[in-house]
Amino acid sequence: MTHSVETAPTGRALCRACGEKIAKGERRFGERLPNPFSDDGGEMTHWFHLACAAYARPEPFLETIESVADPIDGRDDLIREAQAGVAHRRLPRLRGAERATSARAACRQCKEPIAKDTWRLALAYYEDGRFSPSGFIHATCAQPYLETTDVVPRLRHFSPALTAEDLAEIDAAVHASG
Repeated sequence: MTHSVETAPTGRALCRACGEKIAKGERRFGERLPNPFSDDGGEMTHWFHLACAAYARPEPFLETIESVADPIDGRDDLIREAQAGVAHRRLPRLRGAERATSARAACRQCKEPIAKDTWRLALAYYEDGRFSPSGFIHATCAQPYLETTDVVPRLRHFSPALTAEDLAEIDAAVHASG
């Protein structure tokens, strides 16, 4: 199975990581996987924005990006983020940040409740070709859970509604534990 980087011919495909459409003419990453519904060993392709692939599927992204000869905007940044995802095995689970809407969620790191209106980081597991929401961690538990405090680029990508002030506040909380 060969993964690919290509230009989207239409604007119909949805990114598997963020759920947003991949615009016509935009570069996209295609991860080839066995089709579980095929009787003859067929394959299927899961499409991702390039940044989403670097953040959420770093291993197949790195396998592929090195062989792409065409220029890619921000290539070095994408490779650096994908390498961070490989180096820190839980980092690709990070899917955004938000203020806790209640105090019912427990942190996956420390098991303590996440207080209402405090920052929490959303997680998602990837298995069997699908991303499944898998809970939250306190922003202050990022270092022990993710094994890094360099999370702002991923949060900015997966939570575009966050303001610069929000990101600074989250970054301070993340570094308070590290």
